[in-house]
Amino acid sequence: MGNILDLLLFAFAVALISKGADWFTESAVKIAEATHIPKVIIGATIVSAATTLPEFSVSAIATIQNTTDMAVGNAIGSCICNVGLALGVCTMVKASVTDKKLLTQQGGFMIGAGILAFLLTLGGRLERWGGAILIMGLIAYMYYSVRTAKSRRDRALLEMSVNEEDAQFPVRPTLTNEIIWFLIGVVCVVAGSYLLVYTGKQLARLMGVSELVISLTVVALGTSLPEFVTALTATLKGHQELSIGNIIGANILDVFWVLGGSSLIRPLPLNPDQTFLGLPQTQSLDLPVMFLMMVLLVGFGFSKGKLARWQGGVLFAIYAIYLVVLFTI
Repeated sequence: MGNILDLLLFAFAVALISKGADWFTESAVKIAEATHIPKVIIGATIVSAATTLPEFSVSAIATIQNTTDMAVGNAIGSCICNVGLALGVCTMVKASVTDKKLLTQQGGFMIGAGILAFLLTLGGRLERWGGAILIMGLIAYMYYSVRTAKSRRDRALLEMSVNEEDAQFPVRPTLTNEIIWFLIGVVCVVAGSYLLVYTGKQLARLMGVSELVISLTVVALGTSLPEFVTALTATLKGHQELSIGNIIGANILDVFWVLGGSSLIRPLPLNPDQTFLGLPQTQSLDLPVMFLMMVLLVGFGFSKGKLARWQGGVLFAIYAIYLVVLFTI
């Protein structure tokens, strides 16, 4: 009976997240259009912060409870899931055109975050001082994003005033409704994610899966579901640039905010008992796969200014292989 209840709650959580993602995707697009901010910037900042809340909350609580495997695995697993599952599936559904300049800049931050995460954990743990460095990276990223958004907004308004200076513009509609629906969507997504993680963990433990593997798969999938549903919803509605911006921004925040913030609470050791090729699994498997995903995403998008369906298939295939390796080691 308990297992059936967990399955029903799991399905309810998925529905709650899906509807919430639909609401705040629509409101984010309207906010972007009304303020002349590029959708990719909206996706990389506001939407990404909202969809990364579950990852941060889960990792922070896990760190406080000294369940550091879950804190680390959730952050890294979410990055892998975001690119391999969310973006991979979305790109297979519909090819995505990208802005090369923004992809290079945002992607540069993402790859830099991945390199920092690897270097700062070479000693077998992420110390508080390493977390402070990651938080500094977060501050730099948010500063860059705000400046970029303001620059593009000012440029768009200047072009409007120069090209149509004599035109009669309608009064800008209030954004109150869009902001309210955005916040309602965020609440639904976060609440649904917590419920999904709880029920997912209950179901996974019945399979006898280790805590690290649970965090890299079930927990990461649960906390990454907002990114997945948001990206898929945006793709189906023709806003692929919002999808890509959301995924890249979420990955940057997963490293800078989730890992960095959690390690400030308590240093995060890498479990030496969970190994791959004779080394801690996090260093020898999880972080390299995460970095590979990041490099492929930026490389694919920069090569021709778009992500083709077959490239989405490659990202998804790598994710599937990674899961097979996880459950066989």
